[in-house]
Amino acid sequence: MPGNPVIPLALSGWNKVLTLHLHLMQLGYQAAIALNAGDCTVNFALFGRMRTVTGAQALTMHLPEGVDVQNALRRFFDYFPQARSEVFDIEWREGEHVDAHGTPWFEARPAYAVKPMWRVLLNGKDLSYIGGPSLPLSAGDEIHVFPPGR
Repeated sequence: MPGNPVIPLALSGWNKVLTLHLHLMQLGYQAAIALNAGDCTVNFALFGRMRTVTGAQALTMHLPEGVDVQNALRRFFDYFPQARSEVFDIEWREGEHVDAHGTPWFEARPAYAVKPMWRVLLNGKDLSYIGGPSLPLSAGDEIHVFPPGR
C-alpha cells in the first residue's frame, strides 16, 4: 500500500470530514456559552411539541441588558436549532450593503417569521399585539412559546 496514489486522496477527504466535525462542535459550544453571556436573566417556558423537540420545559438565559426579543429568540434557537423549523418560516428580505470600496451590493437576508397559529408571549402578552419582536427585554421577563392547539 505505500506509494498507492489513492492514499493521499483518502487522507484529504478524511481531513475534510474531521474539520467539518470540529467546526460543528465549536458552533455548539459557542451557542451554549452564549446562553450565559449577559447580565439580564430571561426565562423561557415551553409547551406542547416544543417540550418534546427540545427536551426541556423551561430554560433560563442570561442576555445583555436592553437586548430585544428577536435577538433572545435567535440565541434560544441557536441553542436548539432542531426546534427552529417547528416554530418559524423563513422569509427573505432585501437590503443593500456597501463593501470596503464603496460599492453598493444587493443582499437577500433570511428573516424568521412565526408560523401561523404559533404564539410567542412576552410576560403573558402576545408579541403580535404589543409591538413585535423588536421590544427590549429587561431582567425577569418571561418568554412563552406555544404550539398550535388542537
